[in-house]
Amino acid sequence: MFHNYFFLKRLTPELAKELIGLTLLECFSQNKDELILGFGDGEREFYIRATLDPNVSLLSFPDDFARAGKNSVDLFPELLDQVVTGVSVFSYERSFQITFNQQALIFKMHARRANILLSAGGEIVKLFRKNLHQDLEINPADLHKKISVTEQQFVSSAYDPMMLIPALGKEVKIVLEQSEFYGQPDERKWRLFQQLLTQLDGKEIFLHDDPSLSLIKESPEKTESAIAACNSLYHKTVRSFYFEKEKTEGINKLKQRIKKSENYIFKTKSKLAQVANARSPEEVANILMANLNSLQTGLSKAVLHDFYTDQPIEIKLNRELSPQKNAENLYRKSKNRHQEIDALKENISAKEALIEKLSRQILHIQDIEDTKELRKYFKDHGLTKKDAVKEEILPYHTFEVDGWQILLGKHAKANDELTLKVANKNDLWLHAKDVAGSHVVVRQKPGQNYPDHIIEKAAALAAANSKRKTDTLCPVIYTQKKFVRKMKGTPAGQVIVEKEEVVMVEPQTLS
Repeated sequence: MFHNYFFLKRLTPELAKELIGLTLLECFSQNKDELILGFGDGEREFYIRATLDPNVSLLSFPDDFARAGKNSVDLFPELLDQVVTGVSVFSYERSFQITFNQQALIFKMHARRANILLSAGGEIVKLFRKNLHQDLEINPADLHKKISVTEQQFVSSAYDPMMLIPALGKEVKIVLEQSEFYGQPDERKWRLFQQLLTQLDGKEIFLHDDPSLSLIKESPEKTESAIAACNSLYHKTVRSFYFEKEKTEGINKLKQRIKKSENYIFKTKSKLAQVANARSPEEVANILMANLNSLQTGLSKAVLHDFYTDQPIEIKLNRELSPQKNAENLYRKSKNRHQEIDALKENISAKEALIEKLSRQILHIQDIEDTKELRKYFKDHGLTKKDAVKEEILPYHTFEVDGWQILLGKHAKANDELTLKVANKNDLWLHAKDVAGSHVVVRQKPGQNYPDHIIEKAAALAAANSKRKTDTLCPVIYTQKKFVRKMKGTPAGQVIVEKEEVVMVEPQTLS
């Protein structure tokens, strides 16, 4: 009912009493689709807050309004310091105007297409919501609907109130349908229509918790002031609308985490199947050991007889290591392979438990009905906007491999921040040898040594994020962070490393 002509018909006399004679002192916007107008005469002030969000179109009249120090813009400057000369509603239209001598602000309260128009010289010259550019074509003189509400006109409109007065609005249409108005005899419809008009022109405005205003549907909460009704509707709607918006955002955030976890489980299960079904490194090592006499250091690969399958097999080798050392690495990988399979299974179970936990949180949030309780829950569970922004501005990407946290610098400047500010002295630090690339840090676990396969995974990540990412094998240096330092004045990301070791790995990203 708020956007109904009959409500605006009550509102405009109240506004005229408050505004006529006052000067427009400020007119600005500091939120999208919201316009603030401040009037005064040195003794008293009056404010209008027009919230014209497509989803929530409202007017309210706060006692005062503190303008923000930034992120606000002045609008309709041609009206500043002008005195209000009148306030009037357009007949049978969902619009009203505040006039300033030869100019006027027209409040077009058309729900999702609500707008505020500046009228001068009988035409629209400026819009508040500029995207509704069709409003520039409106002729202010045409806004007054010439409707004669007589019995003869009612009969001519086929006894249909909505056809005679389209501005009656949705609520009246619903009331007519629910009261079976259209099933009544024609001679009785005119009397019922007159009773309806009397209700619409009555004194009381009913306030509902939906939230909504009504001139027909009664409620214990009521007022005779249209301004008070607007303020009540505004506060109820804002609480309801933004409460639901916050709740939806929180739920969507949890759903995104569930989706990420489901993707992680899918990829990890694929990886688990790949690892479990892959050729055992121990078997490949046995083949190497059986052919040591025919191999020499410096080979990058060897084609040998596979006595397990009775077929030739091509084995990649680290040319810097002897054939025996290559075999030893494969035996070590075989041992790590069992640990990796167990860790992958644990990670899958952990993600499944997380999905169950997040699903329970969604159900809990859906049951919350109080804004204060909702915000406390979000704060306690890291679901606030502040938490999201904090996560977005981290200078590194985070990965988890078998319970070990691996951090990857996003760019040169971020590399410095990761290494010099984020990493602890006993964390493991890695970087592709002699080329530009991302810094990688493996978080220390107190009392535990870094497993070889974790070093290799982190090294493969460093290699994949370096200039050697297309190489078959890449040398990667690693050491504890305490042996990494930066010289003053050196470029971003450039450091000096001491006591490093080198591992040869195939460049590979982490999921």
